[in-house]
Amino acid sequence: MSPLAPLSSRPRRHARVLRLAVLLATTLAAVACGGGSASLPPATTSTPAPPAAAAFPRTVTDSSGTQVRLAAPARRVISLSPGLTEVLYAIGAGDRVVATDRFSDYPAAAAQTPKLEYSSPSAEATFAHAPDLVIMTGNQKPQVAQFRALGLPVLYLEEAPTVQAVLEHIALLGTLTAHDRAAQALVAAMRQRIEAVTAKLSTVTQGPRVFYELSPDLYTAAAESFIGGMLTLLKAQNAAQGATSAFPQLSAEAVIAFDPEVVLLTDAVSAKQSAETVAARPGWAHVAAVQRRRIHPIDADLVNRPGPRIAEGLETMARLLYPEQFR
Repeated sequence: MSPLAPLSSRPRRHARVLRLAVLLATTLAAVACGGGSASLPPATTSTPAPPAAAAFPRTVTDSSGTQVRLAAPARRVISLSPGLTEVLYAIGAGDRVVATDRFSDYPAAAAQTPKLEYSSPSAEATFAHAPDLVIMTGNQKPQVAQFRALGLPVLYLEEAPTVQAVLEHIALLGTLTAHDRAAQALVAAMRQRIEAVTAKLSTVTQGPRVFYELSPDLYTAAAESFIGGMLTLLKAQNAAQGATSAFPQLSAEAVIAFDPEVVLLTDAVSAKQSAETVAARPGWAHVAAVQRRRIHPIDADLVNRPGPRIAEGLETMARLLYPEQFR
């Protein structure tokens, strides 16, 4: 299982661009945000969404290239992605959620939903909930065809590879649940928070060298991931720069040679890692982050889940990387 499980797997190809047949084009124009860019392009004005009753049926093309058509807003949704579960609740569609994967634990209401296995959910158990939309992602791709053969209405989304894709997924779920305006408002609020962070870094030409630790065996996030995109927005020098996969595994020698000035530990809870355990690793005693005591645990759910809390995650990372600018 991936060091990001259930949030990501390694390596992962880029998600296809979501081609929305109805309404979503204007929404995405308003939320454009490049994951690999050091700044966000200005938002454009979008046309207000028409009343929900007039906007259906709606058709979208998912990451598998399959057209998904809903005759009416989804009202019985199963989400098998923790990040997308958070999105549904954040846009006010939590009352539509009838079951989730076992890792969907936020917000509190999501933790109380009936649970399905993440890596290999049972089609029969899923069918028993009578869903009108099943959201699948990540490791579940091999089961998509099986679910569809049983008549289950599946929307398959590759895990968001960029910050932009996270915002697009929020807009998409707003479209399919008739929560367009709430989704647009959430995206606008997230965008405002992201831009507030990047504005404070406008005079920074080169940020600190950072090693972003996903697991003790030194899996990390490269620029091709949405996490790497956040590091780019923060102008950090990423230890995984030049990697060819989104979540590469680095050697200890490579990390030590990079000499990170900051180490961010997303495995502090899951693998009991700390400043002390990092400093005790062979060869790490003279790494700048160890010498300067800049090894920081960080809430993995804020930064590793491609969902509505990534703006908060970006703010958290900004404070750790630039304590003087973000007091």
